[in-house]
Amino acid sequence: MPRKPLPAKDSSESQGLALLYTRVSTQMQVNDGVSLDVQERDLKRAAEMSGYTEIEVIREEGRSGKSIKGRPALTKALERLDKGEASALFVTRIDRLARSTQDFLSVVDRADKNGWRIVMLDLNLDTSSYQGRFVVTILSALAEMERAIIAERQKDVHRDRRENGKVWGVDLGPKTKVSEDVRKLINDYRAKGMSYSKISQKLNADGVKPTRSARWYPSTVYKLVNDLKENSTKVEPGE
Repeated sequence: MPRKPLPAKDSSESQGLALLYTRVSTQMQVNDGVSLDVQERDLKRAAEMSGYTEIEVIREEGRSGKSIKGRPALTKALERLDKGEASALFVTRIDRLARSTQDFLSVVDRADKNGWRIVMLDLNLDTSSYQGRFVVTILSALAEMERAIIAERQKDVHRDRRENGKVWGVDLGPKTKVSEDVRKLINDYRAKGMSYSKISQKLNADGVKPTRSARWYPSTVYKLVNDLKENSTKVEPGE
């Protein structure tokens, strides 16, 4: 069922500038451009239907939605909104804006405090209304709870593997190409209190060849030791 257009204010009133925020998280999507273009098209249509004649597209390319702090384009857009340089922020989905309740509510509070609005197309909601603010707060909290449940489920999987003696990188997942003898040697060195730097120097001096480079580095030794030691907290590739 098609969504109803967001209501426009009185056409005699100045709507100000609407910022249309688009984001993709992977380089593949950046190169493809399809997701950004689709978001831009939908946001322009929604802003125009809401009565905005001044619009500006903000693109955030190859940035994860995990935290607002890691998205400079959004940070700058929020600062402009707070200063009154724009009056609305349009996004296609709530997770384009924020993936944690804390981040999302901080943006909502800024909008409420500084008098600008957030419009989310997937929910057909506008935070300039009390109803919109209430609903998106509840939905954001539910989304975070769902992610927490998934994380707990992954921990249960890892716990089951530990109890059955299965090791990520040995019995499951990508297998390390470093021989068992070399891994045992490195673990013995660590047990003797040798630093990662000393171990790498020792391996290079003894002519022990790593698998992916010409020589050993402290970071190489560190990764090998911790990939095996902390396998119980590793998550399979893919999100």
